[in-house]
Amino acid sequence: MKKLTLIALVNAVLLTACQSQTIMPKATQTQITQSKPAESAMQKTHTIKSQYTFSETVDKLSQTIEDKGMTIFATIDHKQAAQDAGLDMQPATVIVFGTPKAGTPFMLKDPTFALQLPLKVLVTEVGDEVLVSFHDTKAMVDGSQITFDDVKDSLAKAEMLIKKTVTE
Repeated sequence: MKKLTLIALVNAVLLTACQSQTIMPKATQTQITQSKPAESAMQKTHTIKSQYTFSETVDKLSQTIEDKGMTIFATIDHKQAAQDAGLDMQPATVIVFGTPKAGTPFMLKDPTFALQLPLKVLVTEVGDEVLVSFHDTKAMVDGSQITFDDVKDSLAKAEMLIKKTVTE
């Protein structure tokens, strides 16, 4: 009887241990729970302060994009969408833009690169600052069949154009 009780106790302990055991080491679990969700995203984006008002920044970026022969596929006004849903938020507009002439060769080389295109730029207002955020070109090509050399004369120039437009 003592032997059966001991076996039952050992089995209970082992089952409990198996149920609470995870695939990830404890240190990794701690890192995940302690890291901020935006950290990984922020490493792949640039955020710069615009010297213009929110409306001026959206207008200047839109005009510059069109002046460079690119197409604005969409302008998403998140503040308006929030208001339409009965909510409120700070001004936030995303401009979705690009040119099929530049983007199509990348998507032919790596069809999954279509998930990165068209390009996007966010204009938002936090406190008294107008901030402009966009994806880092090197991060965009990381893990794809596209190299930075492939995009240095197109996507990388769009990144520089955004910076120049809102800071000069």
